[in-house]
Amino acid sequence: MALSRTLIIILVAFCTIFSTIAVEEYIVGDDYGWRTLFDYQAWAADKNFYVGDRIELNMFIVFKYVPGWDNVVRVNPDEFITCSVSPNAITLSSGEDEIIFGGTGARWYISSIGNHCKLGQKLAIYVWPAWSPPLPSPAPWTQPPYAPWTPITPSIVTPPAPLTPIMPPSEPPYAPSAPWTPITPSIATPPAPWTPITPSPEPPYAPWSTESPYAPQIIPTPIAQAPRTPGTPSSSISPAPAPSSQLHYASWTTSFSHFARSMPKKPFKISHSNLLGVLG
Repeated sequence: MALSRTLIIILVAFCTIFSTIAVEEYIVGDDYGWRTLFDYQAWAADKNFYVGDRIELNMFIVFKYVPGWDNVVRVNPDEFITCSVSPNAITLSSGEDEIIFGGTGARWYISSIGNHCKLGQKLAIYVWPAWSPPLPSPAPWTQPPYAPWTPITPSIVTPPAPLTPIMPPSEPPYAPSAPWTPITPSIATPPAPWTPITPSPEPPYAPWSTESPYAPQIIPTPIAQAPRTPGTPSSSISPAPAPSSQLHYASWTTSFSHFARSMPKKPFKISHSNLLGVLG
């Protein structure tokens, strides 16, 4: 029984290793080869091309043709449609060209001889990632053994030490201050009584009068002169001087007029009238 199980394991391992290193070889066109007037897209329709470095799957195709009569050129999609070739394209012309797929993606190949491409000598394929064997199924999940729950014994918490209140610093006993003594106000000396200033008497107001003092002028009485006697030579006779009484009166009148101007008007008028009455 143990030997049979060992043989099965070895067989499975051998098949796995063989599948990972197997080389798949395709000859383009099979027996027809690489030539014109053949539908190469129909030939590649039922084939899968893989590549992958991880499992070292080397897959390649072989183009077989008569050397010197044909070639194989890898082109881009536009060149594949128009059957044109760029100057830097790589051309294979050995008659038995092997192409190894080193990566995934689409590939386009044509023949650049004459009008072979337009006569159908071109191939487009897609390379898939390399195939890998399925991974062995994982072991069934086993539930771990159930451990009964054990209550946690609470630890005895030591109560903290009682808080000692912080006593405030002691203050010295209160010392009463000295009793308050009222301040005796000083007796202020009363000021001297106020004595009003008596204004000096002003002279009585003399009412203003539009009348200006008038000093009558006494026109002296002209003295008649004696008529001249014609023909009698005589010296010029000067007019007789005014009587002394008249000259004295005119001088006194002028002085009184100046004095009256400095006196009040009403008394002046009375005095003047009295004077005139006296003089008259």
